[in-house]
Amino acid sequence: MNFNHLLIFQKVAEHRHFTRAAEDLYISQPAVSKQIRELEKSLGLSLFSQIGRKIYLTEAGEILYDYARRIFALTDEVETHLAEMRDLERGRLALGASTTIGIYLLPEVLGQYRACYPRIELSLDIANADLIQSHLLNNLVELALVEGSVTHPELTSEVWQADELVLIAAPESPLAQREALSLHDILEAPFLVREQGSGTREAFEAALTERNLPPVTPFMELGSTEAIKKAVAAGLGISFVSTHTIQLEVAAGLLHIVPLRDFQLVRQLYIAYPRQRRLSRASRAFLALLQRDL
Repeated sequence: MNFNHLLIFQKVAEHRHFTRAAEDLYISQPAVSKQIRELEKSLGLSLFSQIGRKIYLTEAGEILYDYARRIFALTDEVETHLAEMRDLERGRLALGASTTIGIYLLPEVLGQYRACYPRIELSLDIANADLIQSHLLNNLVELALVEGSVTHPELTSEVWQADELVLIAAPESPLAQREALSLHDILEAPFLVREQGSGTREAFEAALTERNLPPVTPFMELGSTEAIKKAVAAGLGISFVSTHTIQLEVAAGLLHIVPLRDFQLVRQLYIAYPRQRRLSRASRAFLALLQRDL
């Protein structure tokens, strides 16, 4: 039994007539009769019985007709579903982002995507850069945006945009009162840093290594940028964070940006996805939106 056999059988069963089924299928009546004989032979069962000039379904024919209707209904349904996915009228997009990007940069982009494709279901996994890359490799997310380098050979990446990291302190901190500070002036201060695997921490440590400076000894390690900001505002220490993360706090006078005359820290933010996996149409549309805003 093949799909063509099943289609011809369904038409004959619907019309209870070989000639009308043939007209519906735009084939000859002998061709229909031949296909039905082949189907009955392959199944070892009679599907139709004839009384006078009328044909009727046998018990086996009734069973097959019930399944045939369901099969072709599912065929129509899957074709509709796939067409909706092709036209981005349906689907799901699982994204991953490291903390700064996920909390401070992506919401606006997600809003734009939602406006263009309101029926695509979105999910966003936010974690540090290392963990997001792991999720990408394990197929938990399809597309990721991360701070820091993407080095795994199974991932490909491209620069999305640049991000400046600045030094912050509490407004009443002695460092906030001084001018023309250098990098060496702050290295002995109590530093608050993100956990290992964070893109922000990786960028700062790489910058020190490039200048042949030893890594700072963290006064405190915290698991989120929000925790870093609260701790700095409370006077517990200083930290480097993305300018995108502190606009409200600086405007409200809760945090102070400490300029350094000899040190500027700019990192790249990357779009990453698996090298060997074809991106879904929903992912490609999101990627196009990101690239449009470059």
